Amino acid sequence: MAASALIIAGGSHGHDFAATAQVLGQVLESHGLDVHTIEHPDDAWSAMLDRPEPFDVLAVNGLRFRMTHDRYDAMREQWAYHTPPSADAALERHLSAGGSVLSVHTGCICFDDWQRWSDVLGRAWSWDEQRLSWHPELGPLRIEPTAGHGAAFDIVDEVYTDMVELDAVDVWARCGTEPVMWCHRSGVNRVGVTTLGHNTDSYANTAYRALLDELLHWVVRG
Repeated sequence: MAASALIIAGGSHGHDFAATAQVLGQVLESHGLDVHTIEHPDDAWSAMLDRPEPFDVLAVNGLRFRMTHDRYDAMREQWAYHTPPSADAALERHLSAGGSVLSVHTGCICFDDWQRWSDVLGRAWSWDEQRLSWHPELGPLRIEPTAGHGAAFDIVDEVYTDMVELDAVDVWARCGTEPVMWCHRSGVNRVGVTTLGHNTDSYANTAYRALLDELLHWVVRG
């Protein structure tokens, strides 16, 4: 039976998650995974708990968070998300079974009331006004992979800035001084994070796709 992946895809403003989830699903399928996509996290937690055999890979390609800042006043009623206890149960079942985790682009912004998620990723988006994470507008970036991960390349995307490091991570690529791709061991579990992937154009970038394929090979096969 083929290994399986669940993509949590969907959320609020500024992204075409349906399109990027479709492309991400195709990439995961190219790595031999049977891909399932669910838009709402609550439905995903239920699927993860009800499934007889856990998924092999949990991928988050969405934007779900509490939206506590004033700038989100107009969106909060529709889009604010509070992580339920079922998320903890679902993630622990997944990790206990040896499952891997992939966070794509806004995946690292999700679940801002759930410390466990940030701990698994190894780095966290900060909503603290004293040390607020942020990103410049979508634009041209120069990405520099670390030694052994290919040559520098240009891409149009967003660079997530001033995230908080919670644990040592193995950085695979940077934009300037900011890590944009890394892997992390959460216990025995393999965790891959890329903060790139704002839209489908990123996946069409040959150099980025090669780097992403390398990360996925590690996430899926170790």
